[in-house]
Amino acid sequence: MTVLVAYAHTPEGNAALERGTRIAERERLPLVIFDLDATSESADRSIPAGAETPSGLDARWLARDARSHDATGELIDMVHTIEPDVVVVGVRPRTSVGKFLLGSNAQRIIIDSPVPVLAVKAVRHEA
Repeated sequence: MTVLVAYAHTPEGNAALERGTRIAERERLPLVIFDLDATSESADRSIPAGAETPSGLDARWLARDARSHDATGELIDMVHTIEPDVVVVGVRPRTSVGKFLLGSNAQRIIIDSPVPVLAVKAVRHEA
């Protein structure tokens, strides 16, 4: 039993990491963070600032294959391999034109995942 976070270096990615970490802590489950932006050949393999996981939590950071151009496909493959209890992904609003012209990685994860997916939004602060 595992929690898998689809992490991107965005506010939405940070929201997914925060929620996934809370679920893993509460349920006492291992946490796997799949970094959609970093590759196995990235110069800096460190955890991004502000994205640290709490000590004592069984957590693994994984980067995508540097040869691949399909990070979302790799994530879906990982879902089939590790069979997590849930995938946590950050989502952001898109315009109607954006929905028509561009595919959404989050949408693809939600549709293609064989396990439940929790979609979370970043907190927005009104001025």
